[in-house]
Amino acid sequence: MNTSILVVTSSSTGNNIFCTPAIHFLRKHLPTAVIDVVALDALSAQVFANHPDIQQVHIANSARALTRLASQYQHVIALNKNAMKKFVGIQFPIELAVLHSSEQHHADQLLDFVSAWLKQHFNLETHITDEDRRYQLVASNTLSHLAPDATWQQARTVVNIHLGCGTTLLHGWKFFYAKRAEDKKLWPLSSYIALGLALNANVQSLLIVITGTKNESFLAKQFAKAVPNTLNLVGKTTIADLRAMMDRAQLFIAHDCGVFHVAAAADVPMLGLFGPTNHLLTGPYPEKDNRALIIQPSMADITVDTVLDRALAMLNPVAI
Repeated sequence: MNTSILVVTSSSTGNNIFCTPAIHFLRKHLPTAVIDVVALDALSAQVFANHPDIQQVHIANSARALTRLASQYQHVIALNKNAMKKFVGIQFPIELAVLHSSEQHHADQLLDFVSAWLKQHFNLETHITDEDRRYQLVASNTLSHLAPDATWQQARTVVNIHLGCGTTLLHGWKFFYAKRAEDKKLWPLSSYIALGLALNANVQSLLIVITGTKNESFLAKQFAKAVPNTLNLVGKTTIADLRAMMDRAQLFIAHDCGVFHVAAAADVPMLGLFGPTNHLLTGPYPEKDNRALIIQPSMADITVDTVLDRALAMLNPVAI
């Protein structure tokens, strides 16, 4: 009988992307195993859509549902500690990956866990290579359902910007106007608008593509109204669409968010804006020469001029 493994992930797009190298590592060393995945909601489950390393993707958000699923597998491993808070009282043994370091990337720590798990259960001696250290996301075959092909072809330079974060995704405008100053990840919308206007003034044949969920449409409307040459795709994209869009772009700019890690699955140059959140744990993965970070004690300390200068330097000589 083939080995069967159920991998429990989370409700976070970013955290689920962190899991993809570990899942690929499992498939690499157990090529005939049944490897299925559980996500906690439909949006985060999109990370695993059409994934070649996974047979089936389940959605479960209760101990009862997970217990019923887990009983069908020989091994159950959970790759996100916080997600397990949803499953208090589960009646099935689950092996949990616990992150111990604040100086090693989340994805690398999950790879280390899986490598040790393979040694413990299958006596496999594994070696993690640079090829293993990359995210695994499947891209859409076309973007014509989002905008006519001519829109992409006519733009000499495409810059992708993501305006929201996990909290705006969940709570929308009510959070944004009441508590946005409390969020450690968000760069102000006014700063993004100023950046968009400055990019328009400095870059020829520019198309700025903004993304987000329907809950973040209030951000997109303000940006698109103020900034020329904006393609507003907020609420219109899947994770697979976002991954495909990264191959059309010359630059991706955002703070720490799920789509930031979608971009890291591609080769698009990335400019990340980080405040007090730990860039060592959740920064671009893996590190590459075309990935840059601007890090300040708070997001408010990141100036538009600093981001603009770095963005233009990364676009040169493509667009300048």
